[in-house]
Amino acid sequence: MASNIHKINNKSAYKRAGAKDLIELLPVPGSNPLFIIKEFLEALVWSICNGEFIHISGPTGTAKSSLIDALTEVPDNFKFVCQALHLNVKPLALYPIEMAKFETPGELHERRALSNGSTFDENSIIVDALLDADIKKKTHYVLIWLREMGRVHSASVQGGLLNLMYKGIVKLPGDKKIDGRGICWIADSNYQAESDSVHTLVTLDDALKRRFSVNLKLDYLPAALETQVLKELVKKSGFFNIAPKTINKLVDLGNAIRAEKINGELSSVPPPTIDGYYSFLKMHNGLNHFTLQEIAEATILGNANKDDEKRIPQLFSQFLGMHMTEQEDDMPMMSNLF
Repeated sequence: MASNIHKINNKSAYKRAGAKDLIELLPVPGSNPLFIIKEFLEALVWSICNGEFIHISGPTGTAKSSLIDALTEVPDNFKFVCQALHLNVKPLALYPIEMAKFETPGELHERRALSNGSTFDENSIIVDALLDADIKKKTHYVLIWLREMGRVHSASVQGGLLNLMYKGIVKLPGDKKIDGRGICWIADSNYQAESDSVHTLVTLDDALKRRFSVNLKLDYLPAALETQVLKELVKKSGFFNIAPKTINKLVDLGNAIRAEKINGELSSVPPPTIDGYYSFLKMHNGLNHFTLQEIAEATILGNANKDDEKRIPQLFSQFLGMHMTEQEDDMPMMSNLF
């Protein structure tokens, strides 16, 4: 099967890539490369460059935060997409805001501080970000990142954001005013996954929801693409003690776990991610005398509580058609896969 993976720093390969193909981004130091659907990547970069208000929603582990990190911590990732879309190339300045810090709407504007035994009001981190972004937007694309929207803060805090997320004149404490045009806002959340019996989220305020002009949904990759990504990572890592069918089984197991969680089962087990799969394969390569079940129980299933542990053997048999404790014989060298 032809590869659906194209490197971001190969201009001809990137141009050939279809809308649904995967783009391999340059890795953040210390991390594995990130693989993102091309049309999603381009929609996100275009929206940032045009100062849109962006909402990225999707289940946990779908690389929402990792994608923002890859675009900001590795500037070439952002630059290459800008060039491919014929957009002006400028640096990207990021202002991450942890939404869990805010308990009341007033804290979005000012916070109490202590100096020499006295308390006083100082700008919130969002106000400081806006003031700095207003200066840098002349030379940079500026991006204010509201992290983990809906997880902890109250609905009233969401309403307070309306006064700050505005493309006109934004009024700040101390009679300060800035022009909100050209300042991009991005929020990541699990709202797309709120029906999976995993997350408890504050209802997204309708007025704030309408403020987001671009709404992107990031989901888990289809099983065939997950398999391709893992084979690519295995090839890069030189793991030659892994049978091809092991990767297929691992992806089947991961998708089975996600299906169980949608139905409200396996509540203690986080949904598998590419990084989780990779940890499984890395351990299997280094400790290949372990059974696949032992590897699974030490990696992607290591958080299972007592009740969920009872379901795991059935899961192995039901979705894999075999017991994970069975040893694999005549394992071909991984180099024969490629």
